[in-house]
Amino acid sequence: MIRRTLPALATLTILFAANPAHAVRSTQKPRAPSKLERKAKHSRPTATELLREAKELWHLKSDYTGALAKFNAAVDADPEDNDTRLQRAHFFEMLTAIVVAKDKAKFEARAQIDYEHIIASDPESLIAGLARDGLTRLAGDPLIEVKHVACPEPAKEAHARADSLYGAQRFADAAVEYAKATNGCPDHAAWWVDFADSHYVLADYGRAKELFVKALSVNPWNREAHRFLADTELQLGDGEAGVHQLVLAVVSDPVYEAGWSALKTYATAFGRGWNRVYGDRRSEPGNADAAAWSAYRSAKAAARARPGTKSALAIERQAVKAALNVTASKRPGPFWSMMARADRAGFLDEAIFIHLLDAALAAEYPAFRVRNAERLASYVETVILR
Repeated sequence: MIRRTLPALATLTILFAANPAHAVRSTQKPRAPSKLERKAKHSRPTATELLREAKELWHLKSDYTGALAKFNAAVDADPEDNDTRLQRAHFFEMLTAIVVAKDKAKFEARAQIDYEHIIASDPESLIAGLARDGLTRLAGDPLIEVKHVACPEPAKEAHARADSLYGAQRFADAAVEYAKATNGCPDHAAWWVDFADSHYVLADYGRAKELFVKALSVNPWNREAHRFLADTELQLGDGEAGVHQLVLAVVSDPVYEAGWSALKTYATAFGRGWNRVYGDRRSEPGNADAAAWSAYRSAKAAARARPGTKSALAIERQAVKAALNVTASKRPGPFWSMMARADRAGFLDEAIFIHLLDAALAAEYPAFRVRNAERLASYVETVILR
């Protein structure tokens, strides 16, 4: 289920706190709508109304055909509203799990189109981070595995009811069912996050914080718990605590793009720097990092070919050092400049896991994360947010 993006109130709070000038409205007087425009506006349902109807059909009536029509109408009503498009993309993604096999690819493609539209239209936003996470899900299993928890049937039924009520925006009723679910299966950290979030959307921030903290006591690496706790800390007036929770969110899962997008929003609003760079791994002459990537790939292949068992981190370290040797004699591009800063600061291993995570590194990351949690957080806070 799509939970909230960065709440509107939280965004305004950040902007007011960081720079009140951002809150100044335009002085340009808008054109008054014509009588025909006013009549048309009141005769057509808004995207918000259509979205609410779609969720009711989906979550409460299991009318997927009707819900699809409403989602499509909502996007047609406001094609530039990325939140509506995100909700439809998630609906398409859900349909891939229940439709017949021959239709699965069709709905995956539709979800991909919506996610890519969101990223292209507003690439630096939090909602674009959520869209990137959607594309990652469509691509296959997550790199960082989520612990499976076996729960009793009554607890699962309560959680299913809660999800339906939450999706229909009946948040108080959802909270009652989430309480039953967590009582019946207290080791399911994600369910505690759901329970906490139902209180958050009811503006009961104190209780929400208690429940997010409970989720993290069950699983300290639950990325959503950290991200949503960050929003809660902000609502309770502690923006710096919010930034720290978002650091922990991306340490929990370095490919969590919603966490990275939220971290950028919070950190820059509170006067921190931002030095994260996506790796453009192409070797074309136009890419300033091309020579370094070529050296990286060659060294990685050679390290793998040499006899003897090596950890994924050891192989990556050799490849990265080969790339950094190339950059030492010429001006590096943005990605390898970032890696060079990490090396100079003494955080090379941490930067490798944070920025170069692949399946082999992901298998080693949970153990590394436990041993080096403070160093990982320190790397993000002192190098990425410097």
